[in-house]
Amino acid sequence: DAAGCVLSGPAGGVVGAAYVGERGGYHDLLTFDMGGTSTDVAPIIEGEAQTTTETVVAGVPIKLPMVDVHTVSAGGGSIAWADPGGALRVGPHSAGAQPGPAAYDQGGEEPTVTDANLFLGYLADEAELGGEVVLRRNLSEKALTSLADELGLDAEETALGILRVANAEMVRALRVISVERGLDPRDFALLAFGGAGGMHACSLAEELGIETVLVPRAGGVLSALGLAISDLRRDYVSPFLGDLDGVEEEEFERRFQDLESTASGDLDGPEHTHRADLRYRGQSFEITVDAGSFGKLEERFHATHQQRYGYRMEDEAVELVNVRLISTVPVEKPELSEPEPEGNAQAGRREANFDGEWQEVSVLDRESMGVGSEVAGPVIVEFKESTCVVRPGWRGTVDGVGTLVLERE
Repeated sequence: DAAGCVLSGPAGGVVGAAYVGERGGYHDLLTFDMGGTSTDVAPIIEGEAQTTTETVVAGVPIKLPMVDVHTVSAGGGSIAWADPGGALRVGPHSAGAQPGPAAYDQGGEEPTVTDANLFLGYLADEAELGGEVVLRRNLSEKALTSLADELGLDAEETALGILRVANAEMVRALRVISVERGLDPRDFALLAFGGAGGMHACSLAEELGIETVLVPRAGGVLSALGLAISDLRRDYVSPFLGDLDGVEEEEFERRFQDLESTASGDLDGPEHTHRADLRYRGQSFEITVDAGSFGKLEERFHATHQQRYGYRMEDEAVELVNVRLISTVPVEKPELSEPEPEGNAQAGRREANFDGEWQEVSVLDRESMGVGSEVAGPVIVEFKESTCVVRPGWRGTVDGVGTLVLERE
């Protein structure tokens, strides 16, 4: 079933992020996965990836339960340009892998977010990517200068502007999955992964008032980890339309028993979770809530509606629309551990620009760091397949599961 595969990669990342976060003791997360062409964000509440049946992909509504992932077209390869009014814009067009950012020296001439990060010293000049591409800062500077001339700025102002515009786009995405869902981002940790996530995480956290940033060691492969550890799951739904007041508890429970016997035929010894879709009479959309105890169903719906939409209607009749069964068979999950540090993690120093000010900062090699290794910003930590920019005012420690936990001072 093709619809079942839509967004499965981003969803895998969210599941992997929830697992890594929980192992480190963080249960409420906003996940932030920034790649080459786009950024995916999602909320995790009490260790659980949130699901929705309201997903719309490329204009097509998909009514299957899916992980609540919100995607924006801002990634490392997003191209910066000047609009006819002379304003700086970033994306939605991307340089892709071919020709790629100007720095790749494969024919790309337009500046991208990656070019801005390289010019500002967050990425290393002449760094090798995947053994194929060598980053060239002089080519980034050339591309940035040609855009700067159009905007009447210099290359440095343009690079800083590109990051501001790209970050604003990603902050907006993070607000969609938090503030617009009735959640306060300040109650969450921001978990950053994907090739470019760690470069932008501290800036986004500052913008949203978030105090903790998590950068897992396996950040480049969290989607694969998530898919490998995902429990076998099937969702069953049974329409059950009527006023909640008129529903008999026995009948309600019987519906779940029917679904459970179907599930037990499909899966080997599954564990079951009961959910119900409810709405106020006259509404065209419903909210899915936990159906654990029948007596508390109505109050749970009012509270969830208030959190999501900012109001509740105690006097309105509540309608039951569907009962849902989630049946899962757990798979074995790997233990995560982090070895002791190996020798000195200091890999050099380089000039980097923070908020318009150039300073010489240390570069640390994540591979040489270990449990208990400490960092104090401004500093740059180079992971195997990504880079983390620890901004001034942030400090952190590597925890026992290999996550670099950054806290705002």
